[in-house]
Amino acid sequence: MLDLNKSHRWSTHVKGTVTYRNYYLLGAVSFLMLVLMTACTTEHDTGINALNLSGLWKIIITDSPEYASPDFDDSRFPGQVIPGDWGRTIEKNDDLTSTIWLRKKVIIGSEWQGRLLSLVMGRIGIADEAWFNGQQIGGTGVIPGKGLAYHMSWQNPRVYHIPSSLIRYGGNNVVALRIYSHVLNGISGSVELADVSSDYFSYYLKAFGPMITNFVSLFFNMLFFLGLLILYMTRREKREYLYFSIIVLLTLLCNLLTLESPFSLDGLVRYKLFLSLYVLANFFVFLGVGEFLNSCNRYTVTIYSLLLAVVEGLIAFSPSTVVLIRYGGFAAIVLINIFIFSSAFLFFNSARKDPRGYWYFLFIAIPVPISVMRNSWYLISFRFNELPLVIFMHVPLVFTLFSVYYIYEFERTRREKDNLYSALLKKSQRFQRMINAMQKTDSKPEPRDVINEVIEYLDDHYRERYDRKELSKKFGLNEDYMGQVFRKVAGTNISSYINTRRIEAAKDLLADTEAKIIDIAYHVGFDNLTHFHRQFKRQTNLTPSEYRAVMKEDA
Repeated sequence: MLDLNKSHRWSTHVKGTVTYRNYYLLGAVSFLMLVLMTACTTEHDTGINALNLSGLWKIIITDSPEYASPDFDDSRFPGQVIPGDWGRTIEKNDDLTSTIWLRKKVIIGSEWQGRLLSLVMGRIGIADEAWFNGQQIGGTGVIPGKGLAYHMSWQNPRVYHIPSSLIRYGGNNVVALRIYSHVLNGISGSVELADVSSDYFSYYLKAFGPMITNFVSLFFNMLFFLGLLILYMTRREKREYLYFSIIVLLTLLCNLLTLESPFSLDGLVRYKLFLSLYVLANFFVFLGVGEFLNSCNRYTVTIYSLLLAVVEGLIAFSPSTVVLIRYGGFAAIVLINIFIFSSAFLFFNSARKDPRGYWYFLFIAIPVPISVMRNSWYLISFRFNELPLVIFMHVPLVFTLFSVYYIYEFERTRREKDNLYSALLKKSQRFQRMINAMQKTDSKPEPRDVINEVIEYLDDHYRERYDRKELSKKFGLNEDYMGQVFRKVAGTNISSYINTRRIEAAKDLLADTEAKIIDIAYHVGFDNLTHFHRQFKRQTNLTPSEYRAVMKEDA
């Protein structure tokens, strides 16, 4: 599983001054929220002001009110190590449910008199009632009578106050827990009778930690979703914005399905929805990566879509929880691994072809498949104390890293546009004065001859870096005037004309040579492989690889 004590760092080198720092701040805060989620899942350690209850408890796999009584004889029942789980018990029925009792005797000495004692526990799967010497002192969640309709309440650590009137100082006391489990089972974290009088706020704040974490996570993911959706609406050619907004939405829904809600939901339906949405989210991760890198093969997408449909059908039509977890869960994790490894392959392949443009993606491509491999067992087994790490640290981590990069690209493009706009404003008056001066002269200039010379020059030097200012100086023309007249003569702007010449040259090299695509791209004048792919496909409706294959077939 992911090691939450190690933060995944990702950095890029940004040239120039950042104008819109608030977007970078948002990306940084989102990453910090992942660290906060980690901190909030850390259990409280047993201290000197606590009686450690970890170890063997008596476990009773039937349900009866008499098990809460301190006088009940539990000597004939087996022991259960706590913290721990009782997965073998729930595997005996198709619903993977159980209502069990845990009992432990503890001696509380007279030195504890006058202290504020509480039963402090970690997370419990899924709902529980706590009893002390035959009296109920608390509970979390609702234990259903029949069926699988229950409230998810496994995330909150338990802190139950023990009235001093119930405590037998110097004698035996009995702690009894009635616990309902469905798939998720066990107790995670320290189990103790703690004196909370000196650290009352800390103990009870711990119980609100998951709620705070979930709220912040949902809030920031909602901001990401709205932001990406707005970006897609304003830039519809960027389909990756749509894909990543869908990823965030699906992640939000997955998180909501695991949170404590004010209404009950059938447990089998809940797990079906969770698995379906989780697989779908990883499918869109693959689509988003492929769209961004312009390297997603339509045949691969078709095959993966069919596999997705099969797995989703297996999940949807599972008749029982045990079938869903054993078969649907296994198929889901296999397909998730396929999606993630495919995404990582696209990263590595892009880095190999264009190391100057994609080296930073290695920071994503390396840890993601490793984390998925280590999390596979936990997702299949559905051990609840590991499940939050899968939910909160898998898809959001990938998305957060992509978000930081997109924010950088978005701001870089905005900054370039702002600089261009400022330059145009400064030159507008000069251009207008030039036009007015030309209108006052008796002789009218004939720009076509000069523009034809420009075209001839570009035909011979299209491989060189295009600098509009230097080109205008070379032919003694104003930059804006040259661009205006060039469009009238050539029917397109200078940049598009150069790209067209470069693509034509690339087509010849693809057809006549066996040179690598990256070498051809750099040879004809492109300094970015992604830009070359997009320009090539825009002009030919084929990728360079597809064009080369077509030309070989024709030959």
